[in-house]
Amino acid sequence: MSYNSCMKNEMTFAPGWTQTIDTSDEGQERQDLATYISDTFKAINGFRPRWWDLREWSVEDLRKEADDLQAQVVASIERDRREEAARQSEMAEHHMAVALARKPISGTHQPFANLKELLV
Repeated sequence: MSYNSCMKNEMTFAPGWTQTIDTSDEGQERQDLATYISDTFKAINGFRPRWWDLREWSVEDLRKEADDLQAQVVASIERDRREEAARQSEMAEHHMAVALARKPISGTHQPFANLKELLV
């Protein structure tokens, strides 16, 4: 992501969720990046990085950390999509195997004519 002094950037912090980073004012950008880092870190790890004093970080350090966290989120989303596609494919193969494994029933009107074949 490139940062521009007169732009707002969208950063992904969870599947389907983005956060806007206002880069027109350094103070606002710093606050937006700190919020993004805290929220995204929590989404990834389950807890906030309270031991980091983000007020002491330079804007460049905040941008780098935000980009690193976003890369982790995007990689996680892609991994989840691949796993879901594999699961769906496996499920489809299973359904096809079940459908093809059924034994045909003869078209006679005698209900017990194929009982022996059906039980074997």
